[in-house]
Amino acid sequence: MDQELVQYLDGRFQTLGGRFDRIDQRFEQIDQRFERIDQRFEQIDQRFEQIDQRFERIDQRLDAHDDRFDEVKRYTGILVEGLRYEVQLVAENLSMHIQVQHVQEREYFDRKFEDTHVLIRSSYAHLQQQHNHLQQRVENLERKQEN
Repeated sequence: MDQELVQYLDGRFQTLGGRFDRIDQRFEQIDQRFERIDQRFEQIDQRFEQIDQRFERIDQRLDAHDDRFDEVKRYTGILVEGLRYEVQLVAENLSMHIQVQHVQEREYFDRKFEDTHVLIRSSYAHLQQQHNHLQQRVENLERKQEN
């Protein structure tokens, strides 16, 4: 194989390897973001548990103050529903972002695969041409030797 072609192919594959490393880093960053989001959800769960415990304590202490307790309970329920709505919006936006990112990455890799495929086909055609040329030279030498 031609030394220049070997060096060129090595350079192309190293370039692709570097891009794969950057994509791995992006996925690691996304994983870290997911971990932070999971931690936030755990904090929210803890807050809900604390609120539940407070409700239980309030239920025990405020039997005589049912009206006020119902008002606090309704208000807290409204806050909880608002928080659930916001969490749902965050989850939907994150999902949409991940889907868009996936489509972009897929298109990028499809292009790079096609570029590599074209390069390989070109290299194969070049090698085939060299092979045919050498084969003709061998045939010519054999004819000369026979004569």
